[in-house]
Amino acid sequence: MLNPFFLQGSKTEQGLIQDLINEQLRMYGVEIYYLPRKYITENTVIKELIESEFNNAYPIEAYVNTYEGYADNPTILSKFGIQALNEITLTLSRERFKTYISPLINQQPNIKLSTRPKEGDLIYFPLGDRLFEIKYGKNALKRKIRDRE
Repeated sequence: MLNPFFLQGSKTEQGLIQDLINEQLRMYGVEIYYLPRKYITENTVIKELIESEFNNAYPIEAYVNTYEGYADNPTILSKFGIQALNEITLTLSRERFKTYISPLINQQPNIKLSTRPKEGDLIYFPLGDRLFEIKYGKNALKRKIRDRE
């Protein structure tokens, strides 16, 4: 039986839950730096990215879900070349990203998407002094990222 003193799904309760999530990320998460990709030169025919730069780094808290392959140097040589297998899965607060990082990168030119982290952006992970590239994700803010070495 549900508690009759709580309205299920009211705006204030949703705000409370979001505040609790943000607090948990600040307590149990790690500080990472988000580096958005700035598109400098792009091929107009096949939309291939020729030149890009990363000028700004924004600190934000993230929770490390998994760190599969995050060891000294797990690289393998396959028939397609050298593959780095270092990857971690991070969880960011959607609300923190929208209120903190989106307004900062929204005004900058040559940034295509400012409402969420996107594939090709970089994450600097200071605990291991490593730079990761966002490759793909299950949803907008839960991204699997691979080491850029």
